[in-house]
Amino acid sequence: MVDWSDNVISLLDNKNEKIQKIILLFRFVFHSFLVAILVFLIILVFLVTFYYSDLILNSSGCSFRKPLFSTYIIASQSMLPTIKVNDAIFIKRVDNDNYNVGDIVTFVSSDENYNGLKITHRIVKKQNISKNQSLYTTKGDNNPVSDTALVDTDSIYGKVLFRVPKVGKVKNFFSNPVHYFICLLIPIGLFVFYQIGKIFYIILSTKKS
Repeated sequence: MVDWSDNVISLLDNKNEKIQKIILLFRFVFHSFLVAILVFLIILVFLVTFYYSDLILNSSGCSFRKPLFSTYIIASQSMLPTIKVNDAIFIKRVDNDNYNVGDIVTFVSSDENYNGLKITHRIVKKQNISKNQSLYTTKGDNNPVSDTALVDTDSIYGKVLFRVPKVGKVKNFFSNPVHYFICLLIPIGLFVFYQIGKIFYIILSTKKS
């Protein structure tokens, strides 16, 4: 004669073990996600604090200086293959006109076709006109000729330190409200599944006992 109670207990044990593994998996994923968010927020707070502290210090003097660090997303192919479209660049302000030929810099263009736009090109020539003031000839690595408009020192925001590929695509992704909403639902869904798994685990444990 079949002992159904033993079969039920065995079935509950198997389910219990599987649910426990699922709970552990969701717990790991959820906790990893929370840690990643926490680290991101800490870095973001640090960068924002540093940025505005530098901005306040610079604006408190007699003359305004550009931010010590800035970031931009590249939108054109003029610096291929060195810098690609959708790459994020991090630039640092360089004081006392210490820019050199070969440096990649971000500046406000005075060219009639791009007047007022921020451009990131390489310095190919430097002409000193006075102390801490120069005129620069710039050129995109992918352009056949140099830029027509010269760039003065005060128009330069800073020198490119490094780039992070494809950040622009991430920015474009999150700028879509639907994508942003989906990304908000992911951690909520993980949390809900984690709680449901815990409830099932408690129920099955109670039945077993």
